[in-house]
Amino acid sequence: MSGGSVSTTAESSATGNSERHVDTAEERYRRLVDVSPDPMCVHSDGRVVYVNPAGARGFGADSAEQLVGRPITDFVQPDSIGPMLTRILALSEEGDSSPASEAVLRRLDGSPLEVEAVSVLTSWDGEPAYQVIFRDLTAQKAAEATLRYQAALVNHVSDAIIATTADGVVASWNAAAAAIYRRPVERALGLPINEAVDGDVDLAGIVAGGGVVHATHRSADGCPVNVRLSVTPMGDGHVVLCSDYTARRRAEVHFESVVRSLHDGVVVLDRRGKPQSINPAARRILRLGSDGLVADYTSGALTFPVFNRRGVKIGDNELGSVKLMFANAPLENMVVGIGRADGSRAWLSVNCCLLDPDDAENSALLVSFADITEEHNVKADLTYQAHHDPLTGLPNRAQIEVRLVQAVTTDARSPAAVLFVDLDNLKAINDDLGHHAGDEALRETARRLRNSVRDDDFVGRLSGDEFVVLLYGSLDRPALEALTARMHGEFDKPIHFGGRLRKVSVSMGVTELSAEDERTVEDILRDADAAMYRAKILRAGTSFG
Repeated sequence: MSGGSVSTTAESSATGNSERHVDTAEERYRRLVDVSPDPMCVHSDGRVVYVNPAGARGFGADSAEQLVGRPITDFVQPDSIGPMLTRILALSEEGDSSPASEAVLRRLDGSPLEVEAVSVLTSWDGEPAYQVIFRDLTAQKAAEATLRYQAALVNHVSDAIIATTADGVVASWNAAAAAIYRRPVERALGLPINEAVDGDVDLAGIVAGGGVVHATHRSADGCPVNVRLSVTPMGDGHVVLCSDYTARRRAEVHFESVVRSLHDGVVVLDRRGKPQSINPAARRILRLGSDGLVADYTSGALTFPVFNRRGVKIGDNELGSVKLMFANAPLENMVVGIGRADGSRAWLSVNCCLLDPDDAENSALLVSFADITEEHNVKADLTYQAHHDPLTGLPNRAQIEVRLVQAVTTDARSPAAVLFVDLDNLKAINDDLGHHAGDEALRETARRLRNSVRDDDFVGRLSGDEFVVLLYGSLDRPALEALTARMHGEFDKPIHFGGRLRKVSVSMGVTELSAEDERTVEDILRDADAAMYRAKILRAGTSFG
């Protein structure tokens, strides 16, 4: 482009016509440059002499006036100045142009502007000048950077990423695919995907079924590869993502084998208490003998009542058993009773922990338990025998004394009265009918005493033919006399001894208790015993008279 000056009137008419023709051509060219969408500038003698509107916008200026007159180096990054000089110095004839090359310019605000530029040797006001046409590469560079980042991800992720054509031919095979399938890129590209992964891959079918399946493929060396396969349509083909689950599956198989072989039961429960898995030992302990029962259990249709150590059922009105375990996990050696599928009761030593303690709100619960039913029952029998009379089944002397100690030493509920009961003429029964008859008389006495008192009252065998009854609640004198009369009435009927009838009777002594009572256990029993002897003597005298 030339900024030619206007000629004088002394020149010939032909020359004037020629100059007007040139001026007209330059004006037309200038107008074309001004409206060109390509950014352009002209610099001469190292300074900017012209910038078209697109170039002004490219440099971040409001108008060309902000740029014209300034050194061109103000708008070129230092690293790009040397290559720029090399390019323009290689231009020798007007109209020569440099090859398109990348450079970094600098906008008016100092920010970088990556461009592809072409320099053309021209003239401006009769002086050599350089016209620069450049194209903004910012968006292209950003896209290339994104593509490079995505390519780096594809090549560095641990999952196989495979792109296929519409007919299932491998078009892309990343480094992870090469590692997982032991097949380098050059041996995978162009193969049908079924051959590349040595497995059946129905791309369209997987997409139609939700896009994700688990499958077993084989690597190039024949080893099985367990993968989670995700297929997504992409353009005219598919992208296949294969996550290698081989090591995880191997660990799962190992874990499952160990759990199956355990003698202890193992159950995994979800937050609602529904079993997610159950091992054979748990099936055996819970008496889940059939597949139907197992299915009912795992579906939540079958539940087991749970009892605490005292045999009291943990019901919905209390903290439910599953909620209890979740709330207190980890738990160790918690003893519970459970009603099994066959109706029997088992006693279990339970351990439980959250499968994912870091996500306690959503974690499942791992419950393991040992069957301690036999041990528990033996212990319960020993405890029962230690506290009960083997002949009558009533609490023994030790339990009677425990109850009385509680009454005189604690704020626990105390009995209102203590009855000392003696079976009359036991020796005569033993002598006449034998000790078996005497034992039967004692058992029948225990049964009748138990039947004659209220549910909250206590009956125990002190020793030999002596029994103690603790009467609870509020009892005035008439109520106490009515109760003892009912107890005597229980013995109006004779007892059968091997086909023979024998009437038996009892003597009773009563001592009342109060909150201010300061007597010891021995004092209370002695007073009740003395009252019983007085009653016996009175009955004997009445009978004699």
